[in-house]
Amino acid sequence: MKELGPLLWALFVTCLILALAYWFTRYGVGSMAGGRLGRGRYITVLEQIPVGKDQRLLLVKVGERLYLYGAAPGGFTNLGEVPQELLDDEESTPGSKSNAAISENFAQALRRVLEQRKR
Repeated sequence: MKELGPLLWALFVTCLILALAYWFTRYGVGSMAGGRLGRGRYITVLEQIPVGKDQRLLLVKVGERLYLYGAAPGGFTNLGEVPQELLDDEESTPGSKSNAAISENFAQALRRVLEQRKR
């Protein structure tokens, strides 16, 4: 029976460490980074989506302008400016557009930005 005490203590400490690690990664890191998306005084990352392994697209607001960036391990690439009316339409009537309409608007905006970049 004496050998059971240290074993239970080790099990308790292990469970406590796992619970603290879960809590810290779930809540502690998010609040330290200002939430999931970056927010500074003049620059805000509005949205980001993964497009591949270690690659993502970022919608960044600088002042009143919107930019689309590609992020990869090698660095960031400015893909161009995003028209403000793309977000104005969605913000004025939330939930009024279908997902297909929103996807189509984004696809058109992305094509415009990529065409501007080619020039």
